Amino acid sequence: MSEVLCIPGPVTVDADVERAFAGPIRPHYGDAGVAQHRELGGLLRAVMRTEGDVVMLFGPGTAGLEAALASALAPGDEVLVVRNGFFGDRLAEIATALGLRVHPVGAGGRQPARAADLRAARAAHPGARALAVVHHETSYGLVNPVRDLCEVAREEGLLTVVDAVASLGGIPLEVDRWSVDLCVGVANKCLGAPVAVAPVSVSRRAWAAIDDGRPKAAGWYLNLATWRRYERDWGDWHPYPVTMPANAMEALAEALRGIQRRGLACHQARLAAAAARVRRELRALGFQMLVPDEHASPVTTAVCALPGMDVAHYLRWMRVEHGLRLGGGLGELHDCVFRVGHMGAAARPGVVDEYLRATADYVSAFAVPRALTKHGS
Repeated sequence: MSEVLCIPGPVTVDADVERAFAGPIRPHYGDAGVAQHRELGGLLRAVMRTEGDVVMLFGPGTAGLEAALASALAPGDEVLVVRNGFFGDRLAEIATALGLRVHPVGAGGRQPARAADLRAARAAHPGARALAVVHHETSYGLVNPVRDLCEVAREEGLLTVVDAVASLGGIPLEVDRWSVDLCVGVANKCLGAPVAVAPVSVSRRAWAAIDDGRPKAAGWYLNLATWRRYERDWGDWHPYPVTMPANAMEALAEALRGIQRRGLACHQARLAAAAARVRRELRALGFQMLVPDEHASPVTTAVCALPGMDVAHYLRWMRVEHGLRLGGGLGELHDCVFRVGHMGAAARPGVVDEYLRATADYVSAFAVPRALTKHGS
């Protein structure tokens, strides 16, 4: 039985994307490579809602985040980081490893950061140069109000670094209108493509910070200035500083063409509809969601296990018996929460049907207590 990924990424891709990925090996440079580069850049700018530069790093989202922070900031710089989940904590770890001085925004926990939290953090640390925030915190299935936070950051003169790794293409995001200076995404989540490319949008303010003459934390590869130099000097035949995964880039282009044909709003609505249905029907089985609906992600749902439920057994049973791979909880939530992704094939109505039927069967077969009257609303 082929396995369908119902996790918060990577995703099971559509057949046309898979065919593009499996095509003959091709070079990433020359006339065809440059044409691919130009088309892919345009498609990514359309999804990111920016007219600025988009650098296509070869690597995971974490590489993009490190490049964004390290290229624009110098060791010793102060940065405000929203830490309300596993990946917010990771963002702080990356910044600390680069020699940046990290100050948290907000009280943490399972609540989105507020504009008031950022204002308070800025008042306490007037020397801070940047704000870094995770848009979609997949550990909790939580969405931070990036638009509001970036508005305050701009007023306060802060550079903004947004981790849109798990939100790009799946949750509304307006890089230019929201004044996002550095925005990092990936191909392999809401965009529905294979792992390989981490696009980074760079605003004029971000380039000015990169070029301000201070010695930055970046080395050579994860340095956005390096990538810009090759685009500028070698762009007519080899616009990258390294060998790029041309097949994976073609697969990403095919996925983006599909989003373009459907319309970005329709694409996002389809994922959100799958999430809403899963939450509604899991509640009918007695489950509680980890995050209230008003802060919940439309592309990942974190679910509290029923009393007496063995989460590890449930995840294994779903994978072995139904070919559906779900995500477990992270950190302290590993044995009491499971996570359902609504990206890629996991958003298909037939896959959602199978998942919900299988979960209902599991609850019945393994005598997991159902608290319909208490939690079913």
